[in-house]
Amino acid sequence: MFSKLLAYHTGTHTEVYTWRSGTLSAKIIFNADVDGFAKFAAYLKKNSGSPLYFLVDIVEENFRLDTIPHVLGQSRTTLIDRKLEQLFRNEPHRYAEIQGRTTEGRRDDQLLLSALTNNESINPWINVVLECRILLVGIYSVPLLSQEVIPKLGLVDLPHLLLLTRQNSAGLRQSYFQNGRLKFSRLVFVDDNGTDSLIQVINEESTKTQQYLSNQRLLPQDQPLEIHFLCRDNECRTLLDRDSDTALRYQCTLHELSNVATALKLRYLPTTDVATLLLQFLAHHRVKNQYASTFETNSWRLNQIKFSIKSSSIALFLLGALSTAYNIASVPNLAVQANQARNEATLLEAQTQAMEKLRPASQAQSLPAEPDVLKETVELVRDLIAHPRTPEVLMTHISQALEEQPQIRLNHFQWTATASIEKKPLTGTATPDTDNSIFEETLLEGEVGPFIDDRDAQAAVEHLISKLREIHDMQVTPITQPIQPILATPQTSLKGRISADLQTQVQPQPHLSNFSLKLKFRITKP
Repeated sequence: MFSKLLAYHTGTHTEVYTWRSGTLSAKIIFNADVDGFAKFAAYLKKNSGSPLYFLVDIVEENFRLDTIPHVLGQSRTTLIDRKLEQLFRNEPHRYAEIQGRTTEGRRDDQLLLSALTNNESINPWINVVLECRILLVGIYSVPLLSQEVIPKLGLVDLPHLLLLTRQNSAGLRQSYFQNGRLKFSRLVFVDDNGTDSLIQVINEESTKTQQYLSNQRLLPQDQPLEIHFLCRDNECRTLLDRDSDTALRYQCTLHELSNVATALKLRYLPTTDVATLLLQFLAHHRVKNQYASTFETNSWRLNQIKFSIKSSSIALFLLGALSTAYNIASVPNLAVQANQARNEATLLEAQTQAMEKLRPASQAQSLPAEPDVLKETVELVRDLIAHPRTPEVLMTHISQALEEQPQIRLNHFQWTATASIEKKPLTGTATPDTDNSIFEETLLEGEVGPFIDDRDAQAAVEHLISKLREIHDMQVTPITQPIQPILATPQTSLKGRISADLQTQVQPQPHLSNFSLKLKFRITKP
């Protein structure tokens, strides 16, 4: 939506502006009579596509302060609705705002309640808006909207602020704030536009306001009331130039509207007054609806939902279009990758068939193997590649065992490092675990001697085997050992004959005893 309609209602008439591209058009005034309502309807029909913001500045705006227990959620909403119903039973345009908590007792919530009490002044205009099917964003109040403005003017921290604003078509409005929170506001008509008349009204109304605040215990006796007046540039200069007889009775800080517009980042023109500044502020900022009922803003809320749905649909469509374009652009690359994958698959198939032909016929299992076996094999091969082995550790163990057996001499040492897949025994109900380990296998061949007694040779080999088995994760399997000696005991019967010719030839001679051992040394997998 590139344009907005901004209406300013004073009770006697309504001023309508068009806001487009940050610029406020000249106002069109519609009087509160039959002819004015008809012209207002015609104007709305010409601008039916623009939403309407309705700003009210009338005398019949009532403010009340109250407290409710500090509760949350639906309970708080129920209490607030009950308070509004008690104070403003027949008023459809009402507003409530939580303003912090009390400092004593049970720390109840402080509540500001307000309502527009002159329905005969507002309803005809709102009815025309609804009949013309205009999107009503909300009904706003000048004092409540001023509460949104004072933080940007640097006045939010003042404990007791009386803000004066003058609208030529409405009069002089006095709004009282405590630490930036609106407590009450009242509008006073100024019969004469002259400076003397304005000063007189400000002096009289400021005195009445101070008395009212003291009676309501809103303004402590020892606290000053700081008065700030938003006025046009020429009015500020005129008020400052008055002599002592016609000057302001109270100390008042004057704010030129040009400086106010700069602080609010709004456009200022010589014809700008407080009302047009507030309307521009309303057009630039998202301000929550204050007085319009749910029924009156129903069309606007439905339009917002439709806009959100359309925006989401457009975003999804653009996202889908981008995704489709990306996929289309990726088709050639995917085709190339698919062709490469097919070539690799053909090459692997050929290599597999070649390996099948080279395999012995005794190995019945065909390639490829089961996936689990292939996975475990690949993992073990990777581990062997990543952690290459040498026989240094194993040879060190064997050397240490041979130090105590100088009569043993090694003739052959064959070493290999293998990866083995073994099944651990079942534990409980769990499935058997696979023990992936790396083993160093060694074939030792040697001899003992020279010896005359085979019993000594056998003892030397058994001692070597015992020393090797003391090594952790070492398995020793004898393949061949020296000939077992004959044990001569009282129970053993030895019989035999030897010829006389051989007796002279049999002489004790030393001989060598050969043996071979298979060692399997398990290395824990890193």
